[in-house]
Amino acid sequence: MVLRRTLASATRGRRAMSSAVGFVGLGRMGSAMAKNFADTNVPIVAYDLDPSNGEKLKAAVGDNANIVDSPEAVASEVDTVVTMLPNDKVLTAVAGEGSAFLDALKPGAVHVSCSTVSPHTSRALAASYADRGVLFAGAPVFARPDGIEKKQAYWVMGGPEAATTRAVEVLSSTSPACYVLGEDAGAGNVLKLCGNFLIACTIESLAESLALAEANGLDRVAAKDMLTETIFDCIIYKGYGQRVSERDHQAGGFALELGAKDVNLVLDTAAQAEVPMPFGSVLRDRFLAAKARGRADLDWSAIGLNSSEDSGVDVAAAVQASRDASKEA
Repeated sequence: MVLRRTLASATRGRRAMSSAVGFVGLGRMGSAMAKNFADTNVPIVAYDLDPSNGEKLKAAVGDNANIVDSPEAVASEVDTVVTMLPNDKVLTAVAGEGSAFLDALKPGAVHVSCSTVSPHTSRALAASYADRGVLFAGAPVFARPDGIEKKQAYWVMGGPEAATTRAVEVLSSTSPACYVLGEDAGAGNVLKLCGNFLIACTIESLAESLALAEANGLDRVAAKDMLTETIFDCIIYKGYGQRVSERDHQAGGFALELGAKDVNLVLDTAAQAEVPMPFGSVLRDRFLAAKARGRADLDWSAIGLNSSEDSGVDVAAAVQASRDASKEA
């Protein structure tokens, strides 16, 4: 594998994206991406299963967005389609073998999938696309929705060179850098799963450490502040340190349900490669425990509440406060 880092260039992005870009999936992540493209005057052809999401995008960007009534309608109008879909099942149903979307893609068109899915799903899609004379790039992203909005997303991608070149042209206007990992369409998905595994481990280790501090009379927020201002001074420890230490798990960033999905993908990918990941098994159980307690609607950092409860802390008020904040957001 050859890693190629491509720095963003606003000038290059505007030039490369003079023609319309298709979008399928306008949830919080997808709509933020589409708005960024519209900010650079890129015409957008978009679809979402929930019509209200298309209406919100249209209201935000006006004539720059053409909202259509199906994924295949998007595919038939553009040379590049970006999808941001929630899981393997949805991605395969929308854009896999036998789909109207795949049939509607123009010869030489590129599908850039930004979903966090199994690398095996991306590889299978790339193979079926190649048989049709169209291209597929797996290009997941490291960012929460607010990071997308601020153009602080980092894309990791793999696929045929023509596909990743087009993906970089499209995505670089929304990002400080894109990382191209070679011809394997699943390579970006592997790296994304590695990254999300590390973040989940960070959430769990923060939760256990702060439970220990609190049980010994320390203020958990002050303990987090000291650690993240010194030896753990980085964005992940700071961001999730705030959420875990304050038990602030309002929804809207990355859902606990999706975090559980990603940990399962990590373990499935590891099993197929015969790589033991004992911490992954612990994380799977932590997510299962949180879901069993009815917290699938909260941010994935809510697995941190398990450690508090295990050490005898009543977190009911924190759960309710997080839900109330989610409604107000």
